[in-house]
Amino acid sequence: MSGLHAASEVRSTSLEARDGVPPQGDAAQVQRYRRLLDAVQDCAVFELDARGVIVAWPEPARRLFGYSAAEIAGSHLSRLHRPEDVAAGLPQQWLDAAAQAGEARDEGWRVRRDGSLLRASCELRRIDAAGLPAAVPGAAGTSADSASGAGFIVSCRDTTVQQAAADHAHLAADKLRLLADNLPCTAVCELSLDGTIRSWNAGARALAGHTAEEAAGQPLAWLYTRQDAAAGRPQAALEAARACGHWAGEERLARKDGSVVRCATRMVLVRDAAGCPEGLLWTARDLSDALRLEMLDAGNRRLQSFLAILAHELRNPLAPVRNAVEVIVLTPDTGPRVRRCAEIIDRQLHQVERLVNDLLDVGRVTAGKLKMELTPTSYNDVVTTSLEAIRPTLEASGQQLVVALPEVSPFVRADAARLGQVLLNLLSNAAKYTPRGGTVSVHVSVEAERVITAVSDTGRGLEPAAMDRIFNLFTQESDAGSRSGLGIGLALAKAILEAHGGAIQADSAGAGKGSTFTVILPRASARPALPATLAPGKAPRRRVLVVDDNADSADSMAELLTLLGHEAQAVHSGQQAVGVAVAFRPDCVLLDLQMPDMSGYEVLEALRKDLRGRTVRFLALSGRGTAEDQHRSRQAGFDAHLTKPLSIETLSRALAEPVPARPAGPPPHKER
Repeated sequence: MSGLHAASEVRSTSLEARDGVPPQGDAAQVQRYRRLLDAVQDCAVFELDARGVIVAWPEPARRLFGYSAAEIAGSHLSRLHRPEDVAAGLPQQWLDAAAQAGEARDEGWRVRRDGSLLRASCELRRIDAAGLPAAVPGAAGTSADSASGAGFIVSCRDTTVQQAAADHAHLAADKLRLLADNLPCTAVCELSLDGTIRSWNAGARALAGHTAEEAAGQPLAWLYTRQDAAAGRPQAALEAARACGHWAGEERLARKDGSVVRCATRMVLVRDAAGCPEGLLWTARDLSDALRLEMLDAGNRRLQSFLAILAHELRNPLAPVRNAVEVIVLTPDTGPRVRRCAEIIDRQLHQVERLVNDLLDVGRVTAGKLKMELTPTSYNDVVTTSLEAIRPTLEASGQQLVVALPEVSPFVRADAARLGQVLLNLLSNAAKYTPRGGTVSVHVSVEAERVITAVSDTGRGLEPAAMDRIFNLFTQESDAGSRSGLGIGLALAKAILEAHGGAIQADSAGAGKGSTFTVILPRASARPALPATLAPGKAPRRRVLVVDDNADSADSMAELLTLLGHEAQAVHSGQQAVGVAVAFRPDCVLLDLQMPDMSGYEVLEALRKDLRGRTVRFLALSGRGTAEDQHRSRQAGFDAHLTKPLSIETLSRALAEPVPARPAGPPPHKER
């Protein structure tokens, strides 16, 4: 029996007589109903007169609202409502509705004695009775309304916890909906167990192009291409998800415009509180960007491989050209015309070598594999070396060079070769964009923590908008005709300097007013240990076996070595090297690593066996000169790794190193 019905029974059967004496025979039943009413825990039932004044207040009402019967007696119903609801006239509207219709319901906030709020579901029912209403202590029960017996029974059930739970559930659902609608490039749909679409988020609309209204009620197969739908792929996915609780795969989905998109799709079985399957959650993520990135990455790897092969293939023919130029220069009876031609070839050869090195570095920069070996380095030495390399180009262009270096060289932690590459690129740019008769200047200043180098020219200058853009790969400003270059020098300079912990800045007063590139490097506090020097005197004479399948490279190297005072013999294959080594008795072997019949590593292993007991210095010669290449050759047992084309200085320094005391037996560790 509900609290409201129980109260009605109490009202109809236990109303006291006007003199306060209960009808005979009904007292026990009234007490029984009152005990029954007081036992109700989750519902408060109390009585109002026709004006809405409280005239009966059982124990459950006290427990729910906190007022005792004496405190609430004679109060209007509005005392239990919030002030704003009273001001809006809601309590009276509720009473009027119940008076007209016989009953009225209300769901809203009520006020307890301590001022706290509770959410209550309340019902107000009009009653008509012949007797007087039972009076609560202190209640005025002599009014005309009381005398008439008309009034209301109110039942209120506390729904605060249930409402909070419902609000929390709605909030959680709203959050999930908001999350689903804002997942980037992800479609989220709720499906029935048979695969019918129930919900459709914003990501699904963006992915497929259909609105939620168009998608509602459609089968999952509606999203697939005709071929895949006919092949039963949607049904197979649904069956797998229902059987295993989840499913994932890559699917081709058809957009509204007819295009096809490849997606990573997932389905998860959703269960209710009892653990029974209720539906499926289906998600799809567009893989187009990921596939494009994968293709770009694969293209980048192919580019790096191509550039490495290109550099190697270019270095191989450059090696005999470099050797031939050096032979011409060293030949004493060469005429002035031939010497001038040799100088021209030498300058252009240096340009080509720089281009080859820059091309090879492009792949390393884009792959993030540009490696540095930073050691304390005399900065003046790096600058001087770069100036000497560019001086012939400046002289040929009739340009003046102005240099200001500190008297005492600062030290920086640097890879000297890489840092020289940066300065040489900046000087080459300055010469390239400066007209004949112009000036290129280099000014080095030293601060407490930094070394600052300004490379300036009087060339065509830069527009303000180009200051940052010029450091991007393959970017050139305006057309420099045949002297425009590849647009990679400044990008490489920026990458190398950042790897040194430094920076580079560009500045120009405008078109035709020259440019200044400023290099900033942190100073090093420690000076390097002095390198071991050769004993004074004439460089030792070596017996050198040159092994290279490129006949021009091998023969020109042997000719150059002969002019340098060494005894040299050239062979053009690994088999020939193995055949002549014992008879020639070399104390140094220049060995190409890539040959068609035998690799340099195989020749090294064979020669170590054949020359067992002799002290021989083995020098690897290759068009590949990365740190990995050098590490591999040293691990295999080579004493040094030389990169083609070789300068006379590099070659002479390698040959001047003392021959190792160890015999030419197999190395302790070899790598094939």
